[in-house]
Amino acid sequence: MFDEYLNDEQCYIELEQYLYDRFFLECDANGVELKKFKVPFYNTAFSNGTPFREGNPIFSARNEAAGTILRIVLDEDTDSLVSYRDKDMGCELVIIARITSLADITEKMAEWVRSQ
Repeated sequence: MFDEYLNDEQCYIELEQYLYDRFFLECDANGVELKKFKVPFYNTAFSNGTPFREGNPIFSARNEAAGTILRIVLDEDTDSLVSYRDKDMGCELVIIARITSLADITEKMAEWVRSQ
């Protein structure tokens, strides 16, 4: 559905919106207050305001109270979904995967929301 996200600006925008919608729905389904998150957390635009649109990160959120961060990176050169705690930012969960792993990405996102 979003396979052309790197080549099609509208597709990229729709993919971003899809991820934000899934995040908000997961928060709602689990009774997690949205106001405790800064979404997006990372800046994804150049200083002139032009968006990067390169998938790093495609989504980010920070639980302002707990200080925990979720960062989702799309990388078409990776073979499988990888998730890890950033060693420099011990409170940050990083998920890296290809677009074909979107269902797994959103499940990892849901797990993170439920842990908040």
